[in-house]
This record gives sequence, C-alpha cells and structure tokens, in this order.
Amino acid sequence: MTMFLGETAACTASAGSTSIFVISNQASDATAAAPMRPGWREVRDVLQEREADPARRQQLANARKRLAHVLSERGSVTFLRLEMGLSRRALAALSSIPEAELSRLEGGAETDPRLSVCCRLAQALDRSLAEIAAAIEVSGRNSRDLMRTW
Repeated sequence: MTMFLGETAACTASAGSTSIFVISNQASDATAAAPMRPGWREVRDVLQEREADPARRQQLANARKRLAHVLSERGSVTFLRLEMGLSRRALAALSSIPEAELSRLEGGAETDPRLSVCCRLAQALDRSLAEIAAAIEVSGRNSRDLMRTW
C-alpha cells in the first residue's frame, strides 16, 4: 500500500513546502482495504493530478531525464524510458503495451517478450529493434544478478 501524506512546511527548501511520500511494503488485503487516514491520498492519484498540469508534466519529464542514470542502469529499458522523460504510464499509452507488462520488462521478469511488443516499444522510444533487444537483456541481467546475491 502506498500513500501520500501531503505538503509540509517542516521540510522546506528555499522554494517552499515539499511533498512527503510514505511507502509501506506491507501486503494489502485485496478483499478488505484498510481505510485511508484523513488527509492522505494515493500516490498514484497525486501523480496523475500533477501529470495533468502541462507545466508540472514538463518539470517531471526534465527530472526523469536528469535522473535516468541514477535511477537505472545505462542501456536498460527503464533508462531508455527515463532518458526520454516518460513515465511508465505515458510509455504504456504511446506503445499500447499494458503498464504491468512494461513493469515486468523493466524489472527483467519478462526476458522473452513477443516481437509485436518489441516493435511497439521500439517505435514509442524511437529506437531500433536491436537496441530494444539489448535493453531487455540488460534489464534481465540486472534481475538475475540481484537474485544471485540473495
């Protein structure tokens, strides 16, 4: 369950208040969702709201571009997406690939996607099929390396 706390003046930068996000790795019960605390909002809803504002959307895209090398390994599917300043939701919309499938590709869980998926991804990211295949391999390798360390 992921929730958004809200704006706070306690963590101010020179620009003003800063958003605080609380992320919990506790499994949520799909049958009976816990009631959300007053004033809290789902992170998904906050991001969707911010992506709706063109100025904020551009700021988020610029931040993704700047942080691509920090948030992901160069050459991975995630890196290619962030390098273009795209959110996973935006790439899903551009490529007509479900977000869940993109998540599996980026995480390396799906290392043998269909050719049609690779073609749509290549077109959306303006890359060649060879670059997409290499990016999927990098993403899969990262996932396998992580599993070996456990």
